[in-house]
Amino acid sequence: MSEMTPFEMLIAALEAPDRYDQADAARLLGELGRREAVGPLLRYVTESRYYCKAAGLHALARTGDVSACPALRGLVDEPNVVDDWFWVDGRAVRAAAAVSLLALGDDSRADYLAELADAGDDVFFCFYGPALLRLPDRLPAARDLKARITVEAVGDPVPHSVRHTDPARVALKAEVLGLLAGPEACAALGGLMRFHSRYVRGQAAVSLLGADPSDEHVRLVEAMADGDPADFARVKASYVLAALGRRDRIAPIAEAASRLDDPFDRAVAVECLGLLAAGDTAEVVERQAAHADPYVRQCAVEALERIGAAAAEPIARRCLGDESPRVRLQAAKLLAAREGEGRR
Repeated sequence: MSEMTPFEMLIAALEAPDRYDQADAARLLGELGRREAVGPLLRYVTESRYYCKAAGLHALARTGDVSACPALRGLVDEPNVVDDWFWVDGRAVRAAAAVSLLALGDDSRADYLAELADAGDDVFFCFYGPALLRLPDRLPAARDLKARITVEAVGDPVPHSVRHTDPARVALKAEVLGLLAGPEACAALGGLMRFHSRYVRGQAAVSLLGADPSDEHVRLVEAMADGDPADFARVKASYVLAALGRRDRIAPIAEAASRLDDPFDRAVAVECLGLLAAGDTAEVVERQAAHADPYVRQCAVEALERIGAAAAEPIARRCLGDESPRVRLQAAKLLAAREGEGRR
């Protein structure tokens, strides 16, 4: 039996023993956007009974292949998940399928999203708010749904609801506010920069400068980059300043990528270097591909692809033998992308 290609490795991982490895493979196939993945992705989203298969629904939208629409409609009607109403698994999968349909130009299940909006559901306003706001305006249904997402609606009138207290949801709310922009959204983001969670503070800083990089807002984010008590928040604040052209802010991120003890914080610093495509930090990122923590290694491989580092391909080939399946998949995606470029 011949050895699998990197693309075939990603396809095979849709049937991996671990559900999260399956979802990661689906996410990476979506980033590749190759239509050869549509059939396997359709089998995955139809047969899997876990909420994380939403990654496959988003991936199908990214392929642009409208042949996926009938299956997506069926999953809005019946998501086939082992539901946990506390974690809104069923609603999240149904919403993911409906949003993917809209991205493919099909508004036949937009009414489900409207029902969620009418109910004030976090699935609509937080979990899928960013994806909805990024939809093109070509469909009236998409325009109408996007108009439902306002600063007031996202704020939620219940003072102590999870939309105000759960860091994961509040971070998504910060992303939504950044996409809405405007003075009211920026004022809300300024408040979230004082939130107790470092993840929310970091996202609020990124969203604030994405919405309005005024001198006043830049000063707020500079203060976070220089003085926040959490490494994560300082890294994210430095990242968004660097993305605006402040190249002096790259060095602290590179230093964090080499120094931080917390693997997640170090991984975020590595990720930020990749997002900045900071070629002069390639050696720092390359060293992280051998870090003890698998998430750091995974982020390093992804960052090397974004940077376009000369060592990206040989490091990815080495990582195909990594002990972590997620690192192997990230390496396979890099190599599959290079193979795709070679075919064009």
